[in-house]
Amino acid sequence: MNKQMAEGMFGYFRMVLGVTRKLVDQFPADKMTFKPTDAQRTVAETVVHMYYFLLIALESIRDGKTPENMTEPKISGKAELLAYMDKNVEAANKIFAGLTDEQLARMIEAWGMTFPAWQMLTFLNDEHWHHRGALTVYLRLCGIEPIMIYSYEQ
Repeated sequence: MNKQMAEGMFGYFRMVLGVTRKLVDQFPADKMTFKPTDAQRTVAETVVHMYYFLLIALESIRDGKTPENMTEPKISGKAELLAYMDKNVEAANKIFAGLTDEQLARMIEAWGMTFPAWQMLTFLNDEHWHHRGALTVYLRLCGIEPIMIYSYEQ
């Protein structure tokens, strides 16, 4: 995959990120620590995980390896969480803009596997949708009807 093809994929993902932000904004501030069971992450922990991985995936493509010492920040307030999302999207857009065909095509190692770096974009997409689906269930459990998942208008 070259940069032009990746741009189409990541361009769509930017719209997905915008919808996810609207979905997270639907949660009342007092529901950031909600989780259906003790085995699940809270709303805030889930969102932090999603947006932390956004940077991990792109940094891995840029750097040719996954970062060392990965520790997700602890955020529990709604305003802080939305700001974290915005900051990571901005950083991700900058990283993506600087990626080259060579960086996307090279082989990288992550999680005990070796694969083309561009594959991180598909992992990113899968990971994001997986957790966003959980967030829609969390909303329903809180008695809130989630926005349409294809609500791409800004």
